Amino acid sequence: MNPQINLVESKLRDYASLILKWNKIINLISKNTEAELWERHILDSAQLFDYLTPDDHICDLGSGAGFPGIVLSIMGIKHITLIESDTRKCAFLNQASLISQNKLTIINERIENCFITQTSPVNIVTSRALTSLDNLLHYNKIFTPTKSFLLLKGKNFQKELDEAQENWHFVHQVFPSSTNSESVILRIENVEQKN
Repeated sequence: MNPQINLVESKLRDYASLILKWNKIINLISKNTEAELWERHILDSAQLFDYLTPDDHICDLGSGAGFPGIVLSIMGIKHITLIESDTRKCAFLNQASLISQNKLTIINERIENCFITQTSPVNIVTSRALTSLDNLLHYNKIFTPTKSFLLLKGKNFQKELDEAQENWHFVHQVFPSSTNSESVILRIENVEQKN
């Protein structure tokens, strides 16, 4: 097996162990999903890697336990910004970021209070189980520029698409999830609010 793949898997397992350790103190994931941590959370997040390049600058909204941001960083995305309003979860994210060799910027702030302008601007926004698509698209103005959203969505994704299209113009693609037959990956591009 490729030594690089072995290293990534080892680091992801270190990350999983850290989640379980911290989950005894703060609620990072539901206790009911601890036994399914690898497939339900880590592999679910990891599938986004196939839709990215290592040089993408990603912003992960409402990072929580670091899904998908920390996972993607460990896998090789060179620059990821994590936004999380919960101070205790940010303390966890700072500890988890030490597992990755790539650049992770952690912002302890509410998303609506952020404005991201950096020398390498965000080009992809990710999110997992944060809020509806319509609400997420309101954050488009925070990033300069944002080329696309890459979102993990559950079985109600079509309803979310329909509701968002009442307020927004956008182009979208739907890809099947490799970890849950009821879930999808949504790529949203060319976002423009309707008058």
